[in-house]
Amino acid sequence: MKFGSKYLLAILLLEMVLALVLRTHNLNERPMHTDEAVQALKFSELLETGQYKYDPKRFHGPTLYYFTLPVAWLRGQKDLQQIDEHTVRLVSAIIGSALVLSLFWLRDGLGKIGLLTAGALITVSPAMVYYSRYYIQEMLLVTFTAGLLGCGWRYYRDRRLVWAVGIGVFAGLMHATKESCLISWFAILAALTACWITAKRVQYKKPDNIGLTKNDTFTHGISACTVAVIVSVTFYSSFFSNLQGVWDSLIAPFTYSLAPEHEKPIFYYLRLLTGLEGRIGVLASEITIVGFALAGAIISFREDWLSTATGQLRRFLTYYTLTIFLIYSLLPYKTPWLILSALLGLVLMAGSGLEAICNRSQKLPIRAGITAIFLSALAVLCQGALLVNFRYYADERNPYAYVHPNADVLKIEERLKQLAALSPDGQELRVNVISEEYWPLPWYLRGFNQVGYWSEIPEHPDASVIIVSAKFQEALDTKLLKQYQVEYRGLRPGVILLIYIEKELWDNFLREITRKS
Repeated sequence: MKFGSKYLLAILLLEMVLALVLRTHNLNERPMHTDEAVQALKFSELLETGQYKYDPKRFHGPTLYYFTLPVAWLRGQKDLQQIDEHTVRLVSAIIGSALVLSLFWLRDGLGKIGLLTAGALITVSPAMVYYSRYYIQEMLLVTFTAGLLGCGWRYYRDRRLVWAVGIGVFAGLMHATKESCLISWFAILAALTACWITAKRVQYKKPDNIGLTKNDTFTHGISACTVAVIVSVTFYSSFFSNLQGVWDSLIAPFTYSLAPEHEKPIFYYLRLLTGLEGRIGVLASEITIVGFALAGAIISFREDWLSTATGQLRRFLTYYTLTIFLIYSLLPYKTPWLILSALLGLVLMAGSGLEAICNRSQKLPIRAGITAIFLSALAVLCQGALLVNFRYYADERNPYAYVHPNADVLKIEERLKQLAALSPDGQELRVNVISEEYWPLPWYLRGFNQVGYWSEIPEHPDASVIIVSAKFQEALDTKLLKQYQVEYRGLRPGVILLIYIEKELWDNFLREITRKS
């Protein structure tokens, strides 16, 4: 390793530490999103029983759950009652921070300035920070994609078997994380194809250090594919205890049902990245990343890209990012975290773009101006990261807080704990939840042993506490045999829940409040 590379690695490590601080601060503050709660309860099955069975209809790949196990073990948590938001979200936070360090494999392609720029942008990107604090698969997929790109670049540079194996490892992890990795693979192949076609039009001298025979290339390719299959099969088969999971993972992309309520117009992701979605504006956007990425794209088509490693990587990243962004934009099903794979490409393009601009501007005043512009842009991104993660983290004005539960779910949990403490039933307090939409309540009610869930009013709805959606209130009142006190809580924007508390239990609660006051 060259002396300069040691400094680059040290700075990247510092950026990763800063990223980890942003991603782990007050991890349990934001209410659990529905998807997070579903994933957390699925993980609890693995934690409690040691067994996992892949379900292609409701869940994605298993790496998220298996990587959460050591975190729970280290924190001494053994069941659903003990795990908390910090435990499950810590996995995404750590792997999301490791994304910064994974850029080191691209150092000679991005250039020194480009490498450190990309690391800084990932560190403070509002979307990258926000979804690194989410217990879903997306940040794992993005980090493994970066690993695949890094190993692919290193293999392109020196054709060593170790990098071919690395490609296989990260490809396998991508598939074992989320079936939609097929889109990323397609974008990579499309970009490579476009680069190959473009290179055929000019005289291209291969690097002198490439002396592989066709047999060597074939061996490396087989090795990469074999390792990818082994990694994917190991996870989907639950470490070879459920081979049906392997087949299910292959057919999952063709059987997964997409909810029509998540359909968005073609320009949704463009609006999201430029601050036109939500009501916080450009401060909650990635518009500065988009700006530098556009500069990188323009330069990649104006320079002699085959003459330098940076130019070759910059042209590939342009093709890759355009392809994956176009695919996700054309798909009608859209959620904001899906764009993270394209955002990774934009960040890398932004880094290489700033590298090219600085290399073309040798005069000190110009470089000083460029530095000032970049630092200002970084400050804007940092402010946006603070706003969306620590102020508007569950606010509908935040474009990344997508159909997010509000703080009332925490109040529901707190009220039930207060009532259970006053009831002779304790944690056996009977709670009936009657609503078509009730997630993430199963996560917050996991400490109660007598909770039932209905999507319509049951024949005998009475219980110590009834949580019901507003649409069922009138019909419920006609079936109740007991008297209740009613409280109103919001689950998420547009979804109101009514909390029916048995009158005797409510009176006990009021007496306790009066006694303490």
